[in-house]
Amino acid sequence: MSTKTPTTSAASLQSVLDDIFQDEALPLQRRRNICSAIQAVSKLTGQPLGSLPSSPGFYREKFARLHPEQCGLSLSRLRNIKSDLLFALRRTGQVKQGHAYGDELSPEWADLMKRAEGPQRLHRYMSRFIHFCSANGISPENVDDAASEKFRVYLHENSFVTNPAKAHQDICRLWNRATKVIPGWPSQTLAVPRRKVTYTVTEQQYPKPLLREIDVFFDHKAGKNILDDEGPMRPMKARTISSRRYRLRQIVSALVLSGYELEALDSLAKLVDVEAAKTALRFFLNRTGGKTTSQIFTLAIMLKDLGKNWLKVDERHLDQLKAFCRKTNPGNKGLTEKNRDRLRQFDADNNIRLLLEFPRRQIEKTRREDKGRRRDAIAVQTALAVELLLMIPIRPENLIKIDITRHIQRSRTGASGIVHLVIPGEEVKNGEPLEFSLPKETVELLDLYIRDFRPRLINTPVSWLFPGKSQRPKTRELFGDQISKHVYAATGLRINLHLFRHIAAKLYLDRNPGGYEVCRRVLGHRSMDTTTGFYTGMEAAAAVKHFDEEILKLRREVSRRT
Repeated sequence: MSTKTPTTSAASLQSVLDDIFQDEALPLQRRRNICSAIQAVSKLTGQPLGSLPSSPGFYREKFARLHPEQCGLSLSRLRNIKSDLLFALRRTGQVKQGHAYGDELSPEWADLMKRAEGPQRLHRYMSRFIHFCSANGISPENVDDAASEKFRVYLHENSFVTNPAKAHQDICRLWNRATKVIPGWPSQTLAVPRRKVTYTVTEQQYPKPLLREIDVFFDHKAGKNILDDEGPMRPMKARTISSRRYRLRQIVSALVLSGYELEALDSLAKLVDVEAAKTALRFFLNRTGGKTTSQIFTLAIMLKDLGKNWLKVDERHLDQLKAFCRKTNPGNKGLTEKNRDRLRQFDADNNIRLLLEFPRRQIEKTRREDKGRRRDAIAVQTALAVELLLMIPIRPENLIKIDITRHIQRSRTGASGIVHLVIPGEEVKNGEPLEFSLPKETVELLDLYIRDFRPRLINTPVSWLFPGKSQRPKTRELFGDQISKHVYAATGLRINLHLFRHIAAKLYLDRNPGGYEVCRRVLGHRSMDTTTGFYTGMEAAAAVKHFDEEILKLRREVSRRT
């Protein structure tokens, strides 16, 4: 059998498979392994090879979302599939060679690679870029922003790198670092691309009269003057104030980027002017292609509230601000579509099992491999956080601020005691006090963490259950990111900190359709309308499943009788 000439035009994976199968220049076992990898791609995507393209970009996101627990393959097998598929695409001419790790480096690049083999291990992190430059005839002294851009394009078009933009940005930073710490490294630096475009004006840039008025406004909202006859009935919480101040920054920034002079925006009245309000809202509508969102609606409400309750604008002015609220109202009821998408992964029993077993499996794995490190303590900490969120789905803000001495109350010492988590109403978003008795398994995990792992996370005595830096609890952003990463690494499930409350409601309502009162009490909603507004219809998928099971059961019964 003769070797088939590699295909050079765009092709399907079926033609790539055919080319590899007939490529006698490859050893027989190597061909079999590559063909097996290509066929595995068809199974993983659920599509026939003839309909799958030969562009790496098509598979980048699909491979990024693959996880051993979700597809039933080992991590090493997934890596081999990606490697063999990319080899096949290069072998058949579907993507540019660019570089290959097995290729020999040019002498000058080989020398630099050795220089980078220090304790900082820069040779490992820059290996891809070094091989790319060597394979494309770019000498070390000729590395510049043009070479950097060629590498970025190559990553995007001819690799399975999960995030090409970030990988390129990291390489630029590492190259610049190498120019400072590695003797003999080329001195030219690379421009580091900015991936995140910011547009907000900082409060330090505000005109002083505007900043003073904003401070007075939020001091009033916080109820700092308790003798103020016109003070708020319920003082605004610090987190809410922070959120509202940021919304004002968004409005000011939108006006500046729309052509307003920042110095002219010297009062809140300038922000709620009808034309200014319309301009600010239009800025955000243009960013979404004219489609309103909950964020834009929230900004419109803030402008209306400022005009009505603080600036006391006239009736005609207020009517126009109210009209902006009506027009920007997205009409969303209940869960957002994004949260509904995230919850669909829990229609699968195996995913429910993975999440419910995560705390126990994480603890067992950590205790087996524990080396007394801080990272081991954080692994146990995330396991405890998930356990608490599963058993008592409290809001993230209350979770991170659990105080061992104030919030954890024991009926008596010893294993026979009942442990309660008690959070007073003034610390809860809606003012409703929370009290939960913890299951025995949860208490065991809590005690293990406090006794053996939490001491590694504190330098001075503090009573926070989840301590952060500077004797404060962990920030919501940091803890949420740690929990999301640990859960994904172990299960392949993509969740965030607040989603746990929705998961709890879904799991209960799927098994108890209509059980809104239990959900209301567990979630701490003051009104049943809040609970039903969020979760009415959530159990529809479970109801359809039960219905289908009954129909299938009937089909089998009828078949047996006939």
